[in-house]
Amino acid sequence: MNNRSTKLLSSVAAAGALAAALAACSASAQTAAPAPGACAATASRAAGLKFVPVRDSLAELSITVAGDQERPKLANVALLQGPCAGDAVASRVGVVVFKDGVVFAATSNERFSHWPHVTAQQLGIRPVGDPHPALPQSRFLMASKVDETRAATGEHALDVGLWQANGSYVVAAYTRHGGDVGTPVELLRSARPIRSVTYFPSPDSNSGTLGLLADHGDGVASISLDWNHDALSRTLRAQK
Repeated sequence: MNNRSTKLLSSVAAAGALAAALAACSASAQTAAPAPGACAATASRAAGLKFVPVRDSLAELSITVAGDQERPKLANVALLQGPCAGDAVASRVGVVVFKDGVVFAATSNERFSHWPHVTAQQLGIRPVGDPHPALPQSRFLMASKVDETRAATGEHALDVGLWQANGSYVVAAYTRHGGDVGTPVELLRSARPIRSVTYFPSPDSNSGTLGLLADHGDGVASISLDWNHDALSRTLRAQK
């Protein structure tokens, strides 16, 4: 076989290898992307869904914490991955809420199971129409319950809310007394979009875990922060 034939065969082989590689990449991409409507089925949500821990700092997350006292402290960060992860709207200590209100929880074997009898409101997420304060040049997005007490005058509550304001996302705490709301106390703000804020209480103190679900590159991250709200809770009870 002459050199010209050898070069021709080599070129054909290389082209075939390239085509095979491109076909493999295409097949992989098709496998990773959910089929249209696949995430609408409840049973499909858990497929491939997982938390992957990362070591991002607050600065790397584009989050700035406000105040000098009772500042939230970063506890852990995990990427929420899976074909249907983009449909998640909230997370709360291993629990994921999807945009239609369906709830899944991580189990001990790192799989997710459907919680059919649990609603977003039972996880402390407030109904959209609940009273809330306004922030200047901002749009209120949602809120979650932190603390509450009842009196003859009605419910007295401490909530944590989320606003979109001037290119940033603000998380702030505020009190509610019936239909009256107190001045919000800013806890943090983010340059990246935050989808939600939730709260998981400690059993024996006025503290707990703030849960943020935030955009992270092409995906979404579940961010947990330890938060002591003792002073705010004491103020709540003093105003009864």
